[in-house]
Amino acid sequence: MRGWTGLEIEPMCRQLRGLATLMLTLGLTVGCTHVVSPLARDAAGSATLAACDGPPRCIVSRDDAGKRRVEPLRLDASPSLARLQLMLWLTGQEGVEIVTAGDDYIHAVFITPRLRYRDDVEFLLRAEDDGSRIDIRSESRIGWYDWNTNRKRVEHMRRELAAAGMR
Repeated sequence: MRGWTGLEIEPMCRQLRGLATLMLTLGLTVGCTHVVSPLARDAAGSATLAACDGPPRCIVSRDDAGKRRVEPLRLDASPSLARLQLMLWLTGQEGVEIVTAGDDYIHAVFITPRLRYRDDVEFLLRAEDDGSRIDIRSESRIGWYDWNTNRKRVEHMRRELAAAGMR
């Protein structure tokens, strides 16, 4: 079909629709981007993982997390041994980048294989009477809902780490 200028209208409309779709996608992606917040402090002043506020794309092992709560990892060993086992597991995974690795805190980024989405996963290690506790916070950086990707990731991690003595 030719317009009043003699140009083909059909291909131009397809190009404009494609451009509009691209702009909308970029706008939604940038508008929904979120980077994980640093450690928070509880009433006693101890370090704790931040709460999962906002969109339902986050889980955390805090007692006040409600439906977003996941159980922490536990190990019948010292925090230093728990950290070593966790670091070994993380470095052996494809698509995982370690951002921060302190004595009691690890921040890793999990990158999805196909679409290359980046999800922040934080670990806070602390000693308990019967071993170590590893609190976890996992949050997708973009989008509104994560279709339980973060929960599935943590449960997969729990199953694999169980073979190394974590419960």
